[in-house]
Amino acid sequence: MKRNGQLLRGARSIFLNGLLFRNPVLVGALGLYPLVAAARSVGSAAALSLLFLLLALPCGLILCFFGMLAPRWFRPGLVLLVSAACYPAAAALADLLLPGSVSGLGMAAGLMICNSAVYSRAEEYAPEHVAAAVLADAFGCSLGFAGVAFLLGALRGLWLTGSLPGAVLPPAGKGFDLPFAGFLMLGFLAALLQWLNRRRAERAAERLKRRIP
Repeated sequence: MKRNGQLLRGARSIFLNGLLFRNPVLVGALGLYPLVAAARSVGSAAALSLLFLLLALPCGLILCFFGMLAPRWFRPGLVLLVSAACYPAAAALADLLLPGSVSGLGMAAGLMICNSAVYSRAEEYAPEHVAAAVLADAFGCSLGFAGVAFLLGALRGLWLTGSLPGAVLPPAGKGFDLPFAGFLMLGFLAALLQWLNRRRAERAAERLKRRIP
């Protein structure tokens, strides 16, 4: 029972790191191009997020089980080969769940094969950790990526069209569909997360001081 509790706490910590505290996009600056290029609406954000999940899960598990069998120098290429092999099924399933979503992403969809967030977790993390940790990491990073994608897509969609479910405003005009606007918004979001992490660290330090007599 004690071991199971430790495993659950460890998985929860890994999940929360991927979701928020070490968000692969806002902290690691990974997987930026598909977001700034294609996350221009809630629909495109959903398609990107689904593709990310459908690639991160199988790539992570395959490298978890077989990554250590490959020489270290070959592992980067192996990750890309695995990601490319998983992509047709991931794209087909994404199109089945969200019809026309993959084609709507254009070049950004295909580039998810070499998305640096998926790649780094599969190449660096998965081979050296157990399957439970890899699953927690994959789900956490996928939700972290999705959170940024949906926020970016919703804000840009509202700016460009003036409409979201439950909100209608005059459109502000063009400009936010360009990549530079996506980079600008990601910069503000990353700064906000850094501030939250700093406040979290300060509160933890204060709690530790109170415990020390």
